[in-house]
Amino acid sequence: MPRYLYLVRHAQSAEKQVNQNDIGRELTSAGVKQSLLIGGYLLQQQIIPDVIMSSTAERARMTSSLIADALRTDPDKVVLQDDLYEASTRTFFQFITQLEDHQQHIMCVAHNPVISYLAEYLSGAEVGDMVPAGMAIIKFNIQSWKEVSQGNGELENYVTPEMLTP
Repeated sequence: MPRYLYLVRHAQSAEKQVNQNDIGRELTSAGVKQSLLIGGYLLQQQIIPDVIMSSTAERARMTSSLIADALRTDPDKVVLQDDLYEASTRTFFQFITQLEDHQQHIMCVAHNPVISYLAEYLSGAEVGDMVPAGMAIIKFNIQSWKEVSQGNGELENYVTPEMLTP
């Protein structure tokens, strides 16, 4: 049975202000709209993640929460993960291989450059620099998340808010 990983870069955030902690940066109004567009796209495609794992940074948390709202899903499906803030590709990869196998649709909301690197590492496809709220959908034909390895996923789609704007 296939497993799906939805890698989402957080939506557009405000520039860091003097003396502001990076983790506290919030979304702009454009970032709010981007998050709702991605969530609306998922709902239209009837894709409901089993869980939405999010970095603890405010911009990622807000992106995750807005996507969950657009999906009309339980806000408890959003799980904040300290490890996803400033994670290396290796840390992120280890995180994925430890996911629970009863969950087949996992969304991870995090940051560049790691989210872009990870999409390319897992799929072997060239994704480039993911745009804010960009989402790489990677399909794995595996029995367990422990089987995820370099290049064994297939980039099924790369969706950006710009693609969804009428």
